[in-house]
Amino acid sequence: MLNNIGVKPENLTLRQILSVRCPMCRAKPKEKCTLSTGHPSAKTHLARGLAAAKAPRAENSGKAIVRILKKVTSRGLRVLFQHK
Repeated sequence: MLNNIGVKPENLTLRQILSVRCPMCRAKPKEKCTLSTGHPSAKTHLARGLAAAKAPRAENSGKAIVRILKKVTSRGLRVLFQHK
């Protein structure tokens, strides 16, 4: 299954890391991590990168699967449902 694919944290992009909630500072997805003082951090927490590596790639893989299915089935379904 797609969820069994291992991703190394060092291979993730910033966009992929920011797609999950930070377990350290509880920053929401698409938000930067914060320091204990409440100020924005220049870097993301290591735990967030690890969480992103463990998280299933539903956003990317789901869109890719839908795109592939549309390409494959668009011609096949047209042939099946053509009226003669």
